[in-house]
Amino acid sequence: MSDDVDQIEQHLEQLDEKSEQFFQKCQIRSAMRTAREATRTAKSHGLAIHYMRGLFDQMRVGHGMLDPQATREASVELVLMLEDEEQARRIQPNLDEGHYHWLCSWMSTCAYDNLAEATAMMSGCNSPGMHACISEGIQVCRQTGKMECVKCFREYASDVYMAADDFDMVRHQCQSLLDYRKEGTDNKDRRWSGHHKIAKIHLLEGRVDQAIEELDTALKLTQAEDVYLKLRSQLLVAVTFDEANLLAGKPRFNWGTVEKDLPEQGEWPQLEMQRACGDALEAVLNNEFSTAIEILTEWDRRLTELNCLKEWFEVRLRLIAAYLLSNNRKRAEGLAKGLEASAAESQDFLTLRRLQRLLEPDSTVSPIAALNDLSAMAEEARSSADSTSEAPTEEEESETPLGDVLVEYMRRIMESGDDDDARTTLLQTFLSHNPQEIEDPQDASYLVHLSQFVVRGTEEALQVWPWAQGMIERFPDSPITVSVVAALGNYFRLADPTAFESVSVEQLETWFRLSTSPKVVHAKNFARAASFFFDENDFGEAERCYSRAFRLDRTDPSIVLPLADLYHQSDRPRDGLAILDLSLREGGDDPAIAWEAAMSALQLEQYDSVLTYIDKFFELDEPQLWSHYYKALAHLHLGQHEESLNELELEKEFDLPGTFHISVVQLCNLIALQQDDAAEAVFEEVLETPLRSVNHLSLQGITRLLNQLWNSISDWPRDNPLRTRLEHNMLLAGLLTDEYFEELRQEADEQSEIHFYQVHVHQKLNESWPDSAGCLHGQDEWTEYDMDWGVLAKSEEQAINFVLKYQSQCCELPAEIVEVQVDENEYRERPGIVWQGMHWPQPDQSTSEESSE
Repeated sequence: MSDDVDQIEQHLEQLDEKSEQFFQKCQIRSAMRTAREATRTAKSHGLAIHYMRGLFDQMRVGHGMLDPQATREASVELVLMLEDEEQARRIQPNLDEGHYHWLCSWMSTCAYDNLAEATAMMSGCNSPGMHACISEGIQVCRQTGKMECVKCFREYASDVYMAADDFDMVRHQCQSLLDYRKEGTDNKDRRWSGHHKIAKIHLLEGRVDQAIEELDTALKLTQAEDVYLKLRSQLLVAVTFDEANLLAGKPRFNWGTVEKDLPEQGEWPQLEMQRACGDALEAVLNNEFSTAIEILTEWDRRLTELNCLKEWFEVRLRLIAAYLLSNNRKRAEGLAKGLEASAAESQDFLTLRRLQRLLEPDSTVSPIAALNDLSAMAEEARSSADSTSEAPTEEEESETPLGDVLVEYMRRIMESGDDDDARTTLLQTFLSHNPQEIEDPQDASYLVHLSQFVVRGTEEALQVWPWAQGMIERFPDSPITVSVVAALGNYFRLADPTAFESVSVEQLETWFRLSTSPKVVHAKNFARAASFFFDENDFGEAERCYSRAFRLDRTDPSIVLPLADLYHQSDRPRDGLAILDLSLREGGDDPAIAWEAAMSALQLEQYDSVLTYIDKFFELDEPQLWSHYYKALAHLHLGQHEESLNELELEKEFDLPGTFHISVVQLCNLIALQQDDAAEAVFEEVLETPLRSVNHLSLQGITRLLNQLWNSISDWPRDNPLRTRLEHNMLLAGLLTDEYFEELRQEADEQSEIHFYQVHVHQKLNESWPDSAGCLHGQDEWTEYDMDWGVLAKSEEQAINFVLKYQSQCCELPAEIVEVQVDENEYRERPGIVWQGMHWPQPDQSTSEESSE
């Protein structure tokens, strides 16, 4: 029996290798057929690992078949098996647990990426749930340690923002692909894809020459060393290059250069569809409209049958353009109705804008449904499609019957302050406006909006709510009225869930979705919907709505700041900074936007940008506490030490909550300037400052400062008294840097059969703890703490000995080894401590920290 299993596994290995070979040659149909054979064989013989590998191959090659349903089914089944070991054991009860977990680590990110892509092909890239896939996918990358796979989700994000009609954010995502560096774990070279996507934007905006430049770069990069699937990448760029040449009036791409490598007919439907679009484009440019229509109609039918929505949008747009160019507008408008309905349901704002542009009576029809005339190169052409033209604000609407009255109401609200009687009077005045007698929906919307500011308590809210609902009954087709009433209902529901139990989440969601249909161009409608979804913990929908709001209004801080914060909360600080930076470049003048941009840049260690954003903040507002300090910190990291010291002097003019941070940054500058006497005096001051007294910095802020100080003296002799005292204090506080231990381990010889151990320690404390240099603010009441150590060692015993050598210096009482976890992988490494973890309290102990940095 064992021999039979070995033979079957050998056969499955051969099938896996064969599938990969087909994939490399872009023989997608053959690769899919082989993967399905492997999956059937593995399942019939109860081999779960091979079954999962077969699903994996089906999933990754399936997109090229233009069969998103089959790809999605394989992805869903694989994800279920990756998330639940029992699913795998149903196929193979004696599953090798170690092999299974290794496979999970390897496959998880790709499975989520391919599932998202298949769903996008079927439902549209900007449809509900698609934004959530970006954050969730990046989290999976972090959890599995496959940070190089973040690029896959960046690439997917560019498609999401493309459908959301936000080219600036597409370019931002593409930039992360262009930032490839051949070092460390960055082994995914996707630069060709970044240039390829930017070229497509150029084509849509009518800049053919720039598109050709990008495509030329992309084509060369497809053959770079770390590009996986070089032939596939080359051919995908080639089909776009082919169309760009046609639009530029140049000869078509020379397919003869790759003819020997082209897959046979039927092997790669995706490429055949894209090449067919090129043939149709050539026919249109030659006024052979019937030929173009015939080609595009056939693909329109096939993609409809396959439920391949993403590609169908493109083909249908071009088919409509071909009919318009052939002077058959009636047929074009008939086709446009179906496209508009599907694109609206999928929230594909780019498709809708391209369709609108095609159907404009006086516009020049583009055969590729471009947004500008293909000859348009001037900036005016680009600005005509700019987001700002789409976004009339509620304040810019035309005059209304109650316009002057509402202005007076706002004045009275501002003057009423905390006068409850005045506000009650105002509320009754609002309620005196019968919804059925209001003539304009803008007046209804603004009345409801203002009512929120005069309501005092549940009793008054219960009076307002039926009145507000009457506004929707009066103007059910007004998106702004529906949105404002829904926002008020959500506000009341959250303030008193019991009293407003009748206000259901389902009803509110229905209203918010009605108020954010694709034809709505009011940014605040989308912002209100985003806030609702955020309250419901539906962060993906919140992001989608905030993104649309930001596309419509780049400068409103009530949109910009929550969206940037949402990106930060989902561990996407670069995207958050991109939002803030774009807002400032588009004219955002709220100082909070500049400040948050500076803080984001500081987190990302973009110190030149920190200075730029704080200077922008100073243009918009007066300097405030911490502003000159952060400039000093940026100057320090940039090696501009005199400038840093000057900023510290300016910071001292404020009423400081403490001086520890000032002293440490000053000390680092003095050390760099080799002002030894002054540095020694400040160093003594820093070392004598009890960390428990530093209550104006977060733990992260203290850690960063001490790490920066240690880096400043890392080239000092190890027996230097000041360095020794600093390192001892950091050891006691659990804040020693990884670099400190790396330096020590370099003195040991490399050894084989080394394992990584994580050692969990429990430390009881005596009465001297509050006076210890290791006691931080809020920890003086602690009687014990826990912490972890990371260790490279040949054995568990050796790992424990390494830990106790250092832990014994932290307290007079002995430490307890609670648990030791080992990584079974073997390394050739230098043994010793790798890192020291921070202290954490027992559940019955509390710690309080005031955060500033």
